[in-house]
Amino acid sequence: MRPSLFLFAIFTMAGCGPSARELREQTISTLNFEADRWEGGKEFVTTATDSYGRPVVFTIEKTTLNYNLEVRSVGPDGLAKNGDDLVVHRSKRHGESSITEEATKLTEAISGGATSGAVQGIKKGLGLGDRKK
Repeated sequence: MRPSLFLFAIFTMAGCGPSARELREQTISTLNFEADRWEGGKEFVTTATDSYGRPVVFTIEKTTLNYNLEVRSVGPDGLAKNGDDLVVHRSKRHGESSITEEATKLTEAISGGATSGAVQGIKKGLGLGDRKK
């Protein structure tokens, strides 16, 4: 058998590996698995790699009511924050504040600002505001 024919037969039987679609689906599956392990809070650790052999990265952000997890693969090109990245998100309430508490804080801030504005308006109306020394 000729060497080139032999190599062709080996490549045909072995295949060419997973397609781009299969690599994408495997990576999304890995990201979802890792995100589902998160119990909420600011602590999370992963040593997972994506289907392209690169480490999975994550960020956790605390908002008023939730912790938000983003688990990311930098995709086939290896460059972060561009169009081929694969990303999954999870969000869990942290219970450190409530909507009622946040609404109370907002109301107090607005009323404090309104009172301050009203006092300045009265002073200005009486000709007492913005005097230069």
